Amino acid sequence: MAGLGSRERPQRCNAWENMSAEPQLFRINPENRESEKIAEVEFASLGFQERRDIQEWVAANPGILGEDLLIIGKEFSGFDRTDERLDLLAVDADGKLVVIELKRDDSGSDAHWQAIKYASYLQRASADDIVRMLTDFEAQSEEDAVDKLLQHLGADDLSALNNDQRIILASHRFAPEVTSAALWLNEKAADDTLLTCVQLTPFRDEESCSLYVQTNTIIPVPGIDDYVIGIRDRPDEIRPLVSKGAKVSQTIAKNKNDEVSVFLRGVADRVISGLSDKHKPDRKSRWAGTHSNFRYYKMWYSRPHWGNYKLAFMINLYSESVEESDTWMAHLGFRFRDSGIEKLEEEIARFQVYEDQWLNDPWDELLVTSRGNNLDESFACTLAETLARFIDVVTPRIEEIIDGGNDEGS
Repeated sequence: MAGLGSRERPQRCNAWENMSAEPQLFRINPENRESEKIAEVEFASLGFQERRDIQEWVAANPGILGEDLLIIGKEFSGFDRTDERLDLLAVDADGKLVVIELKRDDSGSDAHWQAIKYASYLQRASADDIVRMLTDFEAQSEEDAVDKLLQHLGADDLSALNNDQRIILASHRFAPEVTSAALWLNEKAADDTLLTCVQLTPFRDEESCSLYVQTNTIIPVPGIDDYVIGIRDRPDEIRPLVSKGAKVSQTIAKNKNDEVSVFLRGVADRVISGLSDKHKPDRKSRWAGTHSNFRYYKMWYSRPHWGNYKLAFMINLYSESVEESDTWMAHLGFRFRDSGIEKLEEEIARFQVYEDQWLNDPWDELLVTSRGNNLDESFACTLAETLARFIDVVTPRIEEIIDGGNDEGS
């Protein structure tokens, strides 16, 4: 009698061998609910060019590449010792400069090397250099360029600009020489976004003659940690002070989803949801910035009268250790910038936010204090209610001053 271990086992089919790794697109017929596959085509067969077409699509809508990017240059060649020209230059949400190189249907075997050279040329670009790049690209004033960068970063200064450099390669297909180098570079750099590869796949629907482009980030490869649930790590003690030697990029990475940033984003969401559309800010910081002794968070507008970061409400959050417990203090205030309105401080009457709280000028702050061990629900509610009331009182008063000033000048 044969032992159990010797029993012949049926061969299993390796499912991975039969799975398609290529992008696919299907049309669903709403009447019979049947699906029909739409054919993948070549950009070349459609007559599309890298610079005339693909580059213009990305410049007009950088979200095609799968993230929030601000384009600051196209066909940039302002290097001092070479005439080389990169396709597109952008700033990402963390302030890093992003070299974007575009290929049509095939990346070629050395696209990564070309982009690495460009990134190295940009490593010493200053905030002033970047402001000038955006000024030239958008044919606008340097002041407007600064305001656009501040809005994009969700910050009140440009200290995060060019804290590092990144590369995005976009193509219909990538040569294995490129993907192998990208994976290796990302692993060695301990930053899986140092070199990102985005696949741009064109499809043509013969029935409707419609053209589609499907985008897919193939590098970095999503890790298993993105798909599993584990035990939450115990949060480290949150303190607002950061050592002078810490890099800006490390500070941003540390602050992006820590306790303070999560708390202040939640407060901002409460404020925005509770305000009328007329006074509701439509932009907010992505994370809580770090000052010398406090963390700050901003809310502002992208619409008239408030475009270009002219009116920003802020929360400055302080933490002090008192007898082994935390005292959390929040100062609420606003900053207003408009070169067309002079002597704003003299024109603004005393703002009465509550019966016992007054605001004498634009640089005063209201004080909201919570004592306890946590940034808790009670503190969040109090802070959100006070800030919402603050915005409701301040915004219409400044609008009156602006409208009055415009009437006088007309």
